Amino acid sequence: MANILSTFTITLSCLLGSVFILPQAWAESTADDAGSKTISVPSGEASPDEITVEHSKINTADASPVDPGHYEIEPSYSFTSARRFWNGSGNIHSRGGLFQEQNINVSVTRGLVENADVNVSGGYSWLRDNSNNFDEDAGFMGPSTGSNFTDLAVSGRYRFYNNEKQHLEIAYIAGVTIPTGSSSDKDDIGTSQEYWSFDQILVASKDWGQWTLNGDVGFSLPIGNKRRDARGSLIADLALGYQILPWLQPEVELNYGHDYLHGEGDAQTFAVTIGLVMPLNDTWRVNIGIQQGVWGENADKATTGSVSVKYAF
Repeated sequence: MANILSTFTITLSCLLGSVFILPQAWAESTADDAGSKTISVPSGEASPDEITVEHSKINTADASPVDPGHYEIEPSYSFTSARRFWNGSGNIHSRGGLFQEQNINVSVTRGLVENADVNVSGGYSWLRDNSNNFDEDAGFMGPSTGSNFTDLAVSGRYRFYNNEKQHLEIAYIAGVTIPTGSSSDKDDIGTSQEYWSFDQILVASKDWGQWTLNGDVGFSLPIGNKRRDARGSLIADLALGYQILPWLQPEVELNYGHDYLHGEGDAQTFAVTIGLVMPLNDTWRVNIGIQQGVWGENADKATTGSVSVKYAF
């Protein structure tokens, strides 16, 4: 399975390059706005004459920046639960206790200039881990709960390639995660990764008529002495959606993550996300999704449900 995941990551990396030469399958269209593409629908169908293809996805980045001078505010809620975990061999075992996390997050994006925007996001988390071992060497169990503000993420997105004829956009996203959350101690589970990190993602968005595809590859580099054993995190995602109606796009995603650790086994997860992206109009968009872990090593077998509402102005 590890070889399969490595192949998936390499294939996705190749996709971001080879997508330049993919054939044009539909008639040419003109961009409706920086976050979407407008395509024609054959007459006689129940759909309107024009449908806007939304690039936003649940757990995969998109390459479409916000228009200059415009804002997007997106509050979201997620709930994660896990009762089992994968060991270093990929076998499933009981965690010995329930893990749950609830998170409320707010993301604010502003378009700076053509092809570039900036984003700031942060939130508040409630954690429960009935099997938490604060000091493994001393055998000190607990704490089992914790709640506080989360880390703050600041990033910029630059779309360096935009081919309207091929309906293809490619962007580079770079930023930092600031450890503003709480640290773990003997009284509370922390909500922070506890170190700074430099985060970067290469993402592409491609349309074929009412089909839309997003792919990203990214790496987060830990910075400073507080990183401890953390040596970086790799992500690779692939999302496919179909704009059935102007306000409805079902989508499915493949999500891979790999945490590199010094002195112990790395953690890996491979998950599947299904969801609905609903651009109700030019101002409001609602995303609803659920993600299920299907394979991993040294990681929880978790299920996450999420909902977000975007307000654009």
